Amino acid sequence: MVLENLSYSLWVYFFIFARIAGITFFLPFFSTRFAPVQVKAFITLFISYLVLLENNGTFPINSSPLAIVFYLVMNFLFGTTVGLIANIIFYAFQFAGETIGIQIGFAMANVFDPVTNDEISLISEFSFLLSVFLFFLFKGPMILYSIIIDSFDKIPIVFTFNPEGYFVFSQKLFDVFSIGIQLAMPLVAFMILIKVALGIVSRLIPQVNVFMVGIPLEILVGFLLLIGVIVIWEDQFSYLFFQLIEWIRKSMMLLSQ
Repeated sequence: MVLENLSYSLWVYFFIFARIAGITFFLPFFSTRFAPVQVKAFITLFISYLVLLENNGTFPINSSPLAIVFYLVMNFLFGTTVGLIANIIFYAFQFAGETIGIQIGFAMANVFDPVTNDEISLISEFSFLLSVFLFFLFKGPMILYSIIIDSFDKIPIVFTFNPEGYFVFSQKLFDVFSIGIQLAMPLVAFMILIKVALGIVSRLIPQVNVFMVGIPLEILVGFLLLIGVIVIWEDQFSYLFFQLIEWIRKSMMLLSQ
């Protein structure tokens, strides 16, 4: 009897591990190379054990090997989807930084990103790191952990995807561009006005070398505006983050209906 209970709990643990592994390996910051694989594996194993102590999920022990593999993949895909959706805000901030960098004349000011092994815009990297800092400031890891626990209460370890719900859930990934444009729009709009003003000056006063004056002016004004935008971004990150968390909670049921 003890061996049967142990075997049953072990199977349940495998399903829990598959779902949490999908979430952990795609979570913000943890999905980067800054987090060693050993640390990711330990966190996944530890959280899976904590969930096992609280979870009363049922699993048909006599299922066929094909069914077991199928449900393991379903749990991993669910975790992967939640992890990718949680990255929306970070990619949106990165996209906003890229857009701002182009507008203030930093299109060629790139730095090496050890995460992607590629060059990335300086302002874009700064925006991404700022979003990671705000993520920890607003206790993002603890909130996501509560979502993980809540997912096992709402969605059992044995479930199948609802194709329609999964399609709606995955569509949220496209919000990266709309959110990024919203974040960058105040500064971009002001920089467009600066360019229009410089164009008018060049027509009214041809003697003024707008090219020599315009680039330093755009960089100076851009940095001053960026400082002001950062203050606004804190409130916007808080609003977008908690809105996204609430959306994930409501949308989890779509995947298993």
